[in-house]
Amino acid sequence: MNELKRVSLYNIHKELGAKLVEFAGWEMPLEYEGINKEHEKVRKSAGIFDVSHMGEVQIKGAESEKFIQNLVTNDISALKINDIIYTPMCYENGGVVDDLLIYKFGEEDYLLVINAGNIDKDVAWIIKQSEGYNVDIKNISSEVSQLAIQGPKAEEILQKITDIDLNSIKFYKSIPSTKVCGCPCLVSRTGYTGEDGFEIYCKNKYVEIIWNEVLKVGGEDICPAGLGCRDTLRFEAALPLYGHEINEHISPIEGGLSIFVKTNKESFIGKSILSKEKESGAKRKLVGFEMQGKGMPRNGYDIRIGDKTVGFVTTGCASPTTGKILGMGIIDSEYAKVGNEIGIAIRKKVVPAVIVKKPFYKKQYKKDNIILNKENKFSYIPATSEDKSKMLKVVGLNSVDELFSDIPEEVKLKRDLNLEIGKSELEVSKIVKRLSEENLSLEDLTCFLGAGAYDHYIPSIIKHITSRSEFYTAYTPYQAEISQGTLQVVFEFQSMIAEITGMEIANASMYDGATAAIEACIMAMNQTRKSKIVVSKTIHPETLSVLRTYLQYKDCEIVEIDFCNEYGTTDIEKLKASVDKDTACVLIQTPNFFGIIEEMKEIEKITHENKAMLIMSVDPISLGVLKTPGEIGADIVVGEAQSLGNPLNFGGPYVGFLASKSKYTRKMPGRIVGQSLDVEGKIAYVLTLQTREQHVRREKATSNICSNQALNALVASIYMATMGKEGFKEVGMQSMKKAHYTYNKLVQTGKYKPIFKGKFFKEFAVQGNLNIETINDKLLEENILGGYNLEYNYPELKNSTLLCVTEKRSKEEIDKLVGIMEGL
Repeated sequence: MNELKRVSLYNIHKELGAKLVEFAGWEMPLEYEGINKEHEKVRKSAGIFDVSHMGEVQIKGAESEKFIQNLVTNDISALKINDIIYTPMCYENGGVVDDLLIYKFGEEDYLLVINAGNIDKDVAWIIKQSEGYNVDIKNISSEVSQLAIQGPKAEEILQKITDIDLNSIKFYKSIPSTKVCGCPCLVSRTGYTGEDGFEIYCKNKYVEIIWNEVLKVGGEDICPAGLGCRDTLRFEAALPLYGHEINEHISPIEGGLSIFVKTNKESFIGKSILSKEKESGAKRKLVGFEMQGKGMPRNGYDIRIGDKTVGFVTTGCASPTTGKILGMGIIDSEYAKVGNEIGIAIRKKVVPAVIVKKPFYKKQYKKDNIILNKENKFSYIPATSEDKSKMLKVVGLNSVDELFSDIPEEVKLKRDLNLEIGKSELEVSKIVKRLSEENLSLEDLTCFLGAGAYDHYIPSIIKHITSRSEFYTAYTPYQAEISQGTLQVVFEFQSMIAEITGMEIANASMYDGATAAIEACIMAMNQTRKSKIVVSKTIHPETLSVLRTYLQYKDCEIVEIDFCNEYGTTDIEKLKASVDKDTACVLIQTPNFFGIIEEMKEIEKITHENKAMLIMSVDPISLGVLKTPGEIGADIVVGEAQSLGNPLNFGGPYVGFLASKSKYTRKMPGRIVGQSLDVEGKIAYVLTLQTREQHVRREKATSNICSNQALNALVASIYMATMGKEGFKEVGMQSMKKAHYTYNKLVQTGKYKPIFKGKFFKEFAVQGNLNIETINDKLLEENILGGYNLEYNYPELKNSTLLCVTEKRSKEEIDKLVGIMEGL
């Protein structure tokens, strides 16, 4: 057995009567006068911890930032000098090597603080990953001692033995070259207890002086605290412990550290796996729970629901602050909802517990605005410090931050915004103009890209009407008597959507087509009291993603139906096998994501035979040519109305629509505007059936949607009114004919073949021999925006592009596209 390592204060700990135990290869103080007593002291006053067993690694060199960016999951690019950041460090498979703090002392000077039990492993890993980078790595763990002073009186005590203004040190900031009781050291406002406090790094020879002086000046307000209460303190604050909440088998996403995984970074070790996990949602989640029976949950104990093991305990203890027996555990995501009842397998029995919110104790970190206390930071707000104090006193709070105590600490920004100083109007105008010139505009490009957002002609009248201030500054029309204009606009939108879809009623609009589709599914579940949703994989991939996100915590089952490889439509046989008496709804998009028109007659029959509701997601432009959903027999119709006069606008804001049979009105989400008569017999518009909505029904509302996209809906209304029935039909016919012309021309080249045999509207998919990105890059050189690369969402569709042709495209533009693609 290897001899245990000892910290420089080992003899001091023995003299103080500490109970020394093995921890991560070190002989460390577990407690002095008792874990609970020390825990309470830290919560109410202050405690000093010897954490010199922690590891410290210096990283210097010209490529330090680049190297560390690749090494860890968090983003260090915005760090300023003396900033600190917390981050996981992962393996390529997404498992955690360690979690650590990173200190930035200079552009080429960083310090990594790592866990004691991982020092050798971490250093070896860091060195291995540094190959090819111009960096110098040095393990200085044996040269450095570390103390942590934690608790509400930590600042008051430490201030007595240092000349620096501790009040000026913000949370997760440091002062690297200062002195404490005359000893050179690094001081940072950090900790692992959920309390305000500081951590001090110094050479080994100084640590005894600082330790003794802190206890001396602190007197009755401070006590030495061991690792036992450090663990109970961090546990109550729901701070992860490596080897428990995170390890090589538990990813940071699963361990509740998703906020520290920045998948928008260019690259980092583990990005591929973690990006997919973050996008699709982790299969397991870290939860907190409270025991409802006798028994102590221990690391590794099974978590069960009935006879099924659904997870395991990571940490459990009797919480000194709350007086409850609490725990944290990793559990299958489908069972991770707060309030769910679970069982903890303790020895030969299963003890009941219930999932509760984390953290168990509200963190007391000292926030930046308390530390700075500067009146001029928001000088344009007329409230003085005295005003604020009076207001806080009235509501029974001590600080502004307490107003936001429900917001988890881990999602709060703990640094200054990385903004430049203010500029003049002239300077700003030049900057905005320069930036705008970097945009690609459809005024300069010929667009053959669709995939859910379409380049249709926008009549000039739309901009003139929507630019009127009464439209673009209008607010919520709850006061009907002064909102008749807004309410009439929405009523006209509803009426036109109902007419083009062939349905009986439509709502005031939704945020976009994707949310409209998901709200329709929820509406169907509420109406049928069934929980199974059958959805075709031919719907837009982003709609499918939103569906999974929206419903991950709903008690429902989502069944995804594959598409027919020959025709590109929903596989009817698989649909038949999946739709049953437990099915609430079937969600179908037609024309589907591939542009192909679905076999709706057969789908409608299968759906209604099983007493399920048919939800159709449609392109409104297609309704001028194809059968309406009402004629087909749809129960609910949804879609994205961007193509109705709204510009592409960088992907939003757009406007979704939802229409249905009138018998389902009371289950509809969102607002509904009705037409009535006032006391004088004049037409009046009102918000109707508001008892479905949030402001009346609260948690029992039919939907979480409590607004609508009124300005975008106005655009759609003007477009439909301007086009009229014949114009609307002409847009659809021209788009369809031009799309088929383009398709035939491309196939005739012999270089592109159709992927599917199904009939299409204005979009189609073809396959060639070249990578689609190569083709699109070449097209862009010719000011043509090429098709959508289907390989993004369907890896099996190699070298396949989804092209869209609208009424705006001319024969010359189409022939140019074909000529370029043929010549590649």
